[in-house]
Amino acid sequence: GDAVAKLVLLAICDRYNDEYGKAWPNIEWISRAADCSARTVIRKIKKLEGIGLVSVSRRKNRVNEYEIAFEKAVGDNLSCDTAMSPYSDTHMSPELYKQKPINKRAKIKISDWTPSEADEAYARSLGHDPASILEGIRLWDEANGNVAAKVSPSAFYKQWCRREKPPRAASVSIAVQKPDKHEANAKYQLTPGKDGVRPFDKLSASLQQDMRHHNPALDRALRNAN
Repeated sequence: GDAVAKLVLLAICDRYNDEYGKAWPNIEWISRAADCSARTVIRKIKKLEGIGLVSVSRRKNRVNEYEIAFEKAVGDNLSCDTAMSPYSDTHMSPELYKQKPINKRAKIKISDWTPSEADEAYARSLGHDPASILEGIRLWDEANGNVAAKVSPSAFYKQWCRREKPPRAASVSIAVQKPDKHEANAKYQLTPGKDGVRPFDKLSASLQQDMRHHNPALDRALRNAN
């Protein structure tokens, strides 16, 4: 018997579609399923064609199309213990073809999700306010129609935290009062020099009057002194 040919036939049957009555496995997939080389697969398919178990439509640049003669007993040709039928263990129904992968994780809508304590702690570790981060995500989702859904909203929340710049710490500034230029000038004009004479007294009467007009601090000091 030809055990490899039987494995090739089983591989083709595994991809059989009841709705269309055909199968479309590629050579590479059959070689993996039958644990043999692609060249061996091609030879065994020709053998299956020769004994009338498989009909192949070879299509250029497309996967070959296979039709299987389930009603034909394999029997002596391949020394199979059981004849192939549409209801064998290798049969794949259209329902199974149409099923989504069972290991695919469902997505959760962002609008229905709230961060856990661990998520909020992560936000704080980066200097963020957890409530502010969630509000930013909610506003973004609302602006896009509240349709955003993620496999892991927690991971999305943390990524958002990493993208956001933490708020700057409020800077504490100590106000240093600059000395008033009028006060400084008044102090200079009214402080006697080495000769015992104040600079203000060395000015002409017109300049003194003009300086008092433009320097309220000087004028106030002179009036208080009088």
